[in-house]
Amino acid sequence: MTRAELIKKIHVQKRDLSLDDDNYRLILESLSGRRSCADMDDEHLNLVSLALSKMLDNRGTRPGLRKNPNQQAFIARLMDYLHWNWSNTATFCERLTGKKSTKACSAAELSKIIRGMIAIIDQDIEKGKLGLSHTQRFEYERHVKHLRPAA
Repeated sequence: MTRAELIKKIHVQKRDLSLDDDNYRLILESLSGRRSCADMDDEHLNLVSLALSKMLDNRGTRPGLRKNPNQQAFIARLMDYLHWNWSNTATFCERLTGKKSTKACSAAELSKIIRGMIAIIDQDIEKGKLGLSHTQRFEYERHVKHLRPAA
């Protein structure tokens, strides 16, 4: 398969999974460190295609965590920053989406939860309520910079 064909296949997989652009780019970055297929080498393109194929295979057969593993993992990372347990997160999820668990949420609803958690973290940092080490702050900024609205 040529590079162009592989990139086209990835874009078809994105469409078939109904991924919005933010979630798609989050998946690309988590798998390859790049936010665009054009910036990846062939090895990473194959890795992304395989991962998206697995997501398509798992769609509809396994609920919850396996349905949106990258978003669920990102929520868990944000929970660490906020010092939340799953009960706190479930309460927040229910306030935002009306669902009692992130496992019952669609990709779009998980994105809403992620953005809400980022907003809380940003506010807590600004108010001095949340103390992150230099390393934690760097990692946090690296992972959320593309999720904030452009100023």
